[in-house]
Amino acid sequence: MASGGSIEKEWRQIEEEITCSICGDLFTDPKTIPCLHTFCKRCIERSIESNKKMATIVCCPLCRAPLPQDGIAYIPTNFTINRLVEIFKKRKESGQGSVTMKCGKCKKGSEAIKWCMECRNPLCQKCNEFHENWEDFESHKTVPINEFLQNPIQALAGTPEKAEFCKLVAHSEQKLDLYCKTCSKLICQYCTLKDHPRGHRDHDFDFVDDEMVDEEREKMKQVTAPLKQLLERVRNGVKKIEHCEKQVDIESEANIDKIRATYGEVYKLLKQQEKETVGKVNTIKTSFKKTLAVRKESVKFVESQLVSCDEFCHKIVTVNRTRQLLTYNKWIENRVDEVTKQVEHTSLDPECKPSDMIVICHHPVEFVNGSVCDVSCLPHLPDCSCSKYGHIVKPDKVKVTVTLKDIFGSPVVNQSKDLEIRCNKEREFLQNTHIEEESRGQYHIWYNPKRKEDHSLSVYWRGLEVNHEEIKVLTNIRDYNNLKQEIKIIDKYGPTNKKLTFPYLLAKGPNNELVVRDNSTKQLVVFDKHFQYSHVIGGAGSGNGKFRHITGIAVDKKGYLYVADCKLYCIQKFKLNGEFISQFGSKGTANSQFQSLYGLVLSQSELLFVCDRHDHRIKIFKNEQFSYCFGQYGTGPGTLNNPVDLTLNNSEDQLFITGTLNHRVQVFTTKGQFLKVFGNFTDVPFKLQWPVGIHYTLDGHLLISCYDTHCVLVFEEDGKFTSAIEGTYQGKKRFSNPCGVVMMDNGHIVIADIDGNRLVVF
Repeated sequence: MASGGSIEKEWRQIEEEITCSICGDLFTDPKTIPCLHTFCKRCIERSIESNKKMATIVCCPLCRAPLPQDGIAYIPTNFTINRLVEIFKKRKESGQGSVTMKCGKCKKGSEAIKWCMECRNPLCQKCNEFHENWEDFESHKTVPINEFLQNPIQALAGTPEKAEFCKLVAHSEQKLDLYCKTCSKLICQYCTLKDHPRGHRDHDFDFVDDEMVDEEREKMKQVTAPLKQLLERVRNGVKKIEHCEKQVDIESEANIDKIRATYGEVYKLLKQQEKETVGKVNTIKTSFKKTLAVRKESVKFVESQLVSCDEFCHKIVTVNRTRQLLTYNKWIENRVDEVTKQVEHTSLDPECKPSDMIVICHHPVEFVNGSVCDVSCLPHLPDCSCSKYGHIVKPDKVKVTVTLKDIFGSPVVNQSKDLEIRCNKEREFLQNTHIEEESRGQYHIWYNPKRKEDHSLSVYWRGLEVNHEEIKVLTNIRDYNNLKQEIKIIDKYGPTNKKLTFPYLLAKGPNNELVVRDNSTKQLVVFDKHFQYSHVIGGAGSGNGKFRHITGIAVDKKGYLYVADCKLYCIQKFKLNGEFISQFGSKGTANSQFQSLYGLVLSQSELLFVCDRHDHRIKIFKNEQFSYCFGQYGTGPGTLNNPVDLTLNNSEDQLFITGTLNHRVQVFTTKGQFLKVFGNFTDVPFKLQWPVGIHYTLDGHLLISCYDTHCVLVFEEDGKFTSAIEGTYQGKKRFSNPCGVVMMDNGHIVIADIDGNRLVVF
């Protein structure tokens, strides 16, 4: 039996349905207009009259569909709403809105125990006995009052309809017991004599009976059958528009971030140029002042000579001493002549002008490191993605991939001459460097290392270092065609040598740690870079830091561990030492919710890509907040069918997704644009059957574990088959039904053998 709260909730919903949206009161003579919305008759009439006065078209207040301009005389009455209003009023008058109802027949107001479908009244014990024993009420059907209160609409469906009478004044006492199919309206028998004579204007009418109602019901079912498909199409259209709106927000925010980053770079360049230009001005100033100081000293010396000569001559001339005048006259002439020549041979010009201080930098950002740099090129600087690892593709040659894009994500072409790589060891370490543009905006850099040893690279564009992490070049890479005997088996862990069970998932930490799922304990087991046991994380439960069914794990570059749980419908975040940090997600169909969580992968830019298996979509989060998603169910290219795992290539511009039920691997951009699919091979000795785990290696290969064919296939990035790690070797079974697979930084390949309850290391 339903509780009082649920019954009250049901009746509150009924009250909302029988309330007119115009006047806000219970319906009075409810009329259903052509758009199928219902309003009070008086409300519709007032709307029509007011709009006629304003000479405007009368529209439905809810959907804005036009109303008939010729009045509402022929608009049908909503009998269902009428009956609901009548029942609601009786319940309110009888029970004052409580869970129970009082009798509507007697004056005692006793509690009702039955509801009469015909009378539409609640009946108490005595009234019900009288009702059942009275011959006139023999055909009346009654139901327990509790059943009626629990589901009044269902009870109403079994209530006989109240007789309706003709709207014409002359026929007002006649029941509407005939139906004219030609006019699609109910009529009375008197109407047939004047307006509906049989055969006149081909009117077809007959008495209303169950057979006629059933026939019309079937017709209505056929007429309304396409509505569900149309509704689905419209809702899909709404979803597409909403998705487009979100994508617009995502793309605009991404562009704003890039623009801000770009102008940040411009600001840095401007500050650098300001510093350099001010330095040049100060250098020129210092040089000029030294020159002027020397010139000034020279002129000052001549000035002192002139002053002393002038003062001596003035004294001799002004003092009337004939003997002295005659004695020094010749000497004075010679001295004046000497000083005059000295002035003539002394340059009084400073040999520099204020205009010489103008440095050639009228337009900021006009030169960078001595080369012309247009401002439009600056946005390319902060958006350069590089492969995280270089690898030796030939005995003595290394290949590195660099991708240049502008702030809008478009490829930047023809930059081969402006790119440069430098080694962290020594400048001469890179020999025979060659750069070529492989495709639009993607560049391959080839070189020969001076010695075969691990090293790191930095990328420069027009002399400026590109903002990205160092590229690691590992020279000790596995030969996939020479994977013979395994080097280690891990089937136990911990101080008590606990048995490892169903190790479905693997993940690699930033310091080459190995994280493994142990199914029986609902824990994650962590091994160090030497495959020695370190500690466990989590345990069985549903609280923070507990798990019910782990289906995805990933570790970011900072060492944070993300764990997907398909039964808790959430992703939990830990430190690699096991400390719980947070969790996000819930069950549902919204973009930020999950239906069936599976594979995870993290990018260097801290984007978390999540497989929502039963939703057939990839959902992307950043800082635990939903960012965007892509994918839809299907079997054709670009559609998804139960995706379970995914991985990013080293340049992080391509996403590889395993389609378990479609037996294929599809490649998308990180924004969800479909690129290619591979899975049907004619020259491969092993089928790509039930691909589960997938991992992109340090040297640009794909490792794909095939559950059904008991092997791990090795492909190049373009889908070209390289080799296979088989489950048997020299007649000995090494593993069966592999799932998780990962390559460590030292080149070791680890395969999770779930049926063997162990890890196999090559």
